[in-house]
Amino acid sequence: MALLSGKVAIVTGGGRGLGRCHALALAAHGAAVVVNDLGGSVTGSAPDKKGEDAASAVVAEITAAGGRAVANHASVADWAGAESIINDAVAAFGGLDIVVNNAGINRPASLIALTEADYDLETAVHLKGTTAVVHHAAALWARQGRRDARAIINTTSPVGVHPMPDGGPYCAAKAGIAALTVVAAQELAHLGVRANAIAPAARTRMVMASPSVDQQMPQPSAASDGFDRHLPEHVSPLVVYLASPLNRFTGRIFGAEGPDVALYQPWSADWLVTGKGHWDVPALADALSALPDQAPIRAFYPGGRIETVIPPNRTLKALRS
Repeated sequence: MALLSGKVAIVTGGGRGLGRCHALALAAHGAAVVVNDLGGSVTGSAPDKKGEDAASAVVAEITAAGGRAVANHASVADWAGAESIINDAVAAFGGLDIVVNNAGINRPASLIALTEADYDLETAVHLKGTTAVVHHAAALWARQGRRDARAIINTTSPVGVHPMPDGGPYCAAKAGIAALTVVAAQELAHLGVRANAIAPAARTRMVMASPSVDQQMPQPSAASDGFDRHLPEHVSPLVVYLASPLNRFTGRIFGAEGPDVALYQPWSADWLVTGKGHWDVPALADALSALPDQAPIRAFYPGGRIETVIPPNRTLKALRS
């Protein structure tokens, strides 16, 4: 029997890139899939005419291979549009078991050059869109009562857990998705839901809109024996695992690139200073002077895991120059 036989999944942003690969992989493992894709541009600022039928094209691929799928063209940033995705799953396939929140846009901008449109669009698609889909799925499941092996897989980013310059609202929205995932895991466990997030590093049209990404995700070289670690299809087995009964995790964040899968540790309070009642500022400054001004971390960026520090050395150098 297929791993996801009898399951019903939705994949937002499923017409291209990572979403397309996830939809195809879920269907290949037996799930019926609602492929949602607005057909929008990478920046979210105007409709992408070439993308309007992206969802239908993926549906055609799935059905041609003997699977079951329907298309949905709603915007996840619209509250009613997000609800329509869940409603289409119920209408077409009788229920919903798996939610893959993948829809996204990319509008790189520094905090100085940032516009209100940059902020509003990034937040609406990523954070509001993910929240809206999770909300409507959770409301459905609450009406139905507990059923085991339900799954939510949200999409954060390496720069959501390791923020970088020039990505302000994108990094913030992706960090919010990581937090939302932890909330969902705790709130929805009683309904049989496991909620996790992935921080994928893959070469997609959205990611390639960011400066210097082509250098971070180069084409495979002769030394790699032709293996391209940045292809989006390498991430989809992790999505299938997290959607399946084999998954034993909830409330966790996974990095994925090529053959590498990383499991993140959450924020932790590693240092503590204790005063004698109410702090005065000089005493607090003296106590904090004993703490390090950088934290060592293991970051998972395009190219694999690296040992680094937060804030980076260049940040402190800029303050001291």
